[in-house]
Amino acid sequence: MIFLKSYFVNTTPEIDFLSIMADVKYAIRDAQAKNGLVSVHIPGPAAAVTVFEPLPELIEELKIAFETFASEAAQGKDKRKEDVFIAPRVQAALIGRSLSMPLKGGSVLIAPYEEIFLIDFDKKSGRREYYVSIVAEDQAPPPKQQQQQQRKK
Repeated sequence: MIFLKSYFVNTTPEIDFLSIMADVKYAIRDAQAKNGLVSVHIPGPAAAVTVFEPLPELIEELKIAFETFASEAAQGKDKRKEDVFIAPRVQAALIGRSLSMPLKGGSVLIAPYEEIFLIDFDKKSGRREYYVSIVAEDQAPPPKQQQQQQRKK
């Protein structure tokens, strides 16, 4: 079974750390998946997805590290010849725009105190789309349906 669902979050001109754990859990529930693989993918540049503990101190230290690392002044032109900031794209490229995690018993296999975060580095506010896909083993039909299928054979 393959399941794909898109979600949206609103972002600010700052570096945003947005927990998307609830949306991932909703996708697992909607897919009725028990065992398999859950993937999160961000199709646009300047955003990343990762897993960590939602500690305010950790988020602040990460913001400082990201702001220090990439040059804020660097700009370039994209394929449409529009001006773009390079720093948000460098920051996102270091973490990655997709993440895959195993699914067992209907739960993502991460530590109970960790969450999945979308990090938006873009310098303008907007609406960011991301996808949750699930590849899971097909569930056996309920016992009554199994008996009916066997009788048909």
